[in-house]
Amino acid sequence: MNTIPTTFNAPGVSYTVIGGKKKKKTTHIPPELSVLLLNRGKRLFKEEVLTGLEKFGNCEILSVEGSGQSYGVEILASQHPRVRFLVFQDPVSLGKQINTGIEETHGKFILVIWNDMKLPPGTSPDRLVERLKKQNNLCMVPLIQNHKFETIPTMQIPAFQRNKLKMVALPPKADGMSSLFPSDFAGVYCKEKFILSGGFDHTITHPYWQKMDFGFRTHMWGESILCDTSFRIQYLEHIPTEDTTPDRSYKLFFLKNLCIRFQGDTGSLPWSRYIHYLTKSGTGIFEAFQEFRQVRSWVEINKYRFKQDARSVTELWEIPEI
Repeated sequence: MNTIPTTFNAPGVSYTVIGGKKKKKTTHIPPELSVLLLNRGKRLFKEEVLTGLEKFGNCEILSVEGSGQSYGVEILASQHPRVRFLVFQDPVSLGKQINTGIEETHGKFILVIWNDMKLPPGTSPDRLVERLKKQNNLCMVPLIQNHKFETIPTMQIPAFQRNKLKMVALPPKADGMSSLFPSDFAGVYCKEKFILSGGFDHTITHPYWQKMDFGFRTHMWGESILCDTSFRIQYLEHIPTEDTTPDRSYKLFFLKNLCIRFQGDTGSLPWSRYIHYLTKSGTGIFEAFQEFRQVRSWVEINKYRFKQDARSVTELWEIPEI
């Protein structure tokens, strides 16, 4: 088990950045909004999406290329001079890609979007920044539509049923509706708040449990993730399926979030939770003890950042009336 990071984006990863116009640092003021483009699939819409983003307005554009996606980047860089391409040298989890991309950007606010998504005509970088500043939260999530312009349920609502955590996806009902995490990672993030939150945990490699960990942690630490229905994103083709199977990443998510107890003004991971974890983890006594001790140490370091525990986050969740 890797050591849980206590600072943002540690440890580092190897990557190169290709393209982008060179500007004089003494005169150039970075735009407030940066766009972080994630890539997957066959790249059918890559050219269309890049061209659309270049027409988007005053914003920085950074396209994240996985270790197996570097083919043709030099050509794309010559065709799209406004775009920088971040190319990883080795396989990196999705959460780590986003952490690195956000750290590499210069804007105060980061729009994370995929290469199979598009923004509707008339979307303005200044408007997105204005709306997020008004919300003053960690992340503003969009109303997301499928390729038929139908609104899909993307508000992620936690609930406990018979002491088991369940996630319920609902369509956005109103501005300011809370979501546990950004669906498909898409949204506008406040860079400062994101870095202070620790970002996505690189020791959790499964994308779904990275989002779950990020969502519970940030809410337990007093942050919020809210929807703005005027901010819209549309899938260009079928919605990707998501694997929610519990695996080794789930074990770490479980320890870091569902086992935390909040009392007084601090969070803690009581030793009394170890036996419960041992019986559920499917690992040996020694390995389970090492995992438990590492998470307990991480909780101790961050104990004063907790404002509530996962049970309180879930029980106090508010869903607006239609």
